[in-house]
Amino acid sequence: MKKLLFIFISVLPVFACKADIIVVDANGTGDYPTIQAAINAANDFDVVELQPGTYTGDGNRDIDYLGKPITVRSINPNDPNIVAATVIDCNGMETELHRGFRFDSNEDGNSILMGLTIANGYGPEEQVLGLPSLLSVGGAIFCKASSPYIFNCVIKNNEAFYGGGMFNHENSKPKIVNCTFLNNRVPSNSRG
Repeated sequence: MKKLLFIFISVLPVFACKADIIVVDANGTGDYPTIQAAINAANDFDVVELQPGTYTGDGNRDIDYLGKPITVRSINPNDPNIVAATVIDCNGMETELHRGFRFDSNEDGNSILMGLTIANGYGPEEQVLGLPSLLSVGGAIFCKASSPYIFNCVIKNNEAFYGGGMFNHENSKPKIVNCTFLNNRVPSNSRG
């Protein structure tokens, strides 16, 4: 019986899983009109590829990977000119709280962010640090119990009470490689 079972298992066909590339353009064209719509439709290991441009407004900020092992990237994450030309502009301010990305569904190194500029975020309020009140955290990126892989990104001109550019909470250990943090701020009355 063991031989028969082994033979049966060994002749099962092997199906390769092919990742799709989902194209998003800042002008609303492409496969989906926004980054979040593309992520919502993505399957495991798909790539959401952003054409150069400035992405702003609902669906292009406060972006959530939803725990998916996917990649969101520019058309060439290794070209600094493309990275500079592919911008998530959060349009955040103290009265209008928006950040670029939120990782809070146990994302790991298979959730990849590559070759984007994330700018002008103002961290939304979260329950963190065991404090009873909500605090503005993570102007560009917020990680809670998640450890995504972030590569070749420019994170600039973001603000939050804690972690103007990025805030990691509850054992988050993102792998950050070759990223540039520029002019991210915390208010003068904060401690972060």
